[in-house]
Amino acid sequence: MKKSLIALAVAGSFAAPAFAATSNVDVYGVMNVGVFSVESDVNNKDRSTSITSNPSRIGFKGTEDLGGGLKAIWQIETGFAADEQTVDKGEIGNRNTFVGLSGGFGTVLAGKHDTPMKLLGRSVDNFGDTMADSRNLLGAGANNGKTMFDLRPDNVIAYISPSFSGLTVIAAYVTDHGVSGGGGATFPACATGLDCNDKDAYSVSGTYANGPLMLGLGYERHNTLTGATNASVDRSMWRLVGGYTIGDLKLGAQYENGSADAALSTADRNGWGLFANYTMGAIVLKANYLSVGDYKNMNDSGAKQYTLGADYNLSKRTTVYALYAKVKNDTNAGFGVGGGAGDTDSSLGNLNVDPSVFGVGVKHTF
Repeated sequence: MKKSLIALAVAGSFAAPAFAATSNVDVYGVMNVGVFSVESDVNNKDRSTSITSNPSRIGFKGTEDLGGGLKAIWQIETGFAADEQTVDKGEIGNRNTFVGLSGGFGTVLAGKHDTPMKLLGRSVDNFGDTMADSRNLLGAGANNGKTMFDLRPDNVIAYISPSFSGLTVIAAYVTDHGVSGGGGATFPACATGLDCNDKDAYSVSGTYANGPLMLGLGYERHNTLTGATNASVDRSMWRLVGGYTIGDLKLGAQYENGSADAALSTADRNGWGLFANYTMGAIVLKANYLSVGDYKNMNDSGAKQYTLGADYNLSKRTTVYALYAKVKNDTNAGFGVGGGAGDTDSSLGNLNVDPSVFGVGVKHTF
């Protein structure tokens, strides 16, 4: 799991750092490049090996003191592919990008940002932003590993409360969550008379962090459209996370329950994960176990993922790492490796196979 508890993740993700009482700009980023070898377990498909950017990014953020304890905050974060020339990954501001105000009341921002539901899951995952990401299974819908509840949507309005003796509340409204509905048909454009806000969403979380203990509870609801009739339908998810530190051992857990109207029954399922890491000097040993059950109206559509890995911290900013992950699909499940971090590969969407990945990489933060 991440070294910081969710309260620190909130402070780092949503709000600009506390600078002096002047206008400031801070440059930051991550270079995370690895070599990953994927065995899709599909007949007539060879093992594939590639260099992967997991995902690298650069950002600019700052704050201006407006007086009376009020600050203006802003951030522009851009993901890029360090291993190849990819235009869509290099669009400026394609990651968390926002402007807002911060004061004794908390923080209010508007722009593009991770939802509170996503931040909960990020607080415990040992292998986030790699091909072994817990989002390969957790937060996914249907039987193909497509992320539905770990979003970074456009058009977000969010509020982050101050910490009340360790308790932080985050609430976000999304005017268009960007996730399609069921039915498989193409959605007509808004010009045909549909209300664009028929695909809105809201997401809330409460997190308590005190010493070695962290507990978090989140709820997210999507209003969407079916592709067949354009009728308005809903899907939602509850998520509970927890973490506890005992000396050099860090333990984490996540449980989630998804439900949906009949037209979106593929989002109706449960999932859970266990996470542990142990630090020995510069070495961190890590393990994850993930499981999702059958989704509604389809037996044998669940899956499991096992992951082992190790980090070696060359410095506070530079880490080399290795990992191995294996997904075991039931007969009617097609989860794969790489789907959670936004990568696509031949392992995703193939039913009743057991894909695996081995990778080594280097991560440097600045």
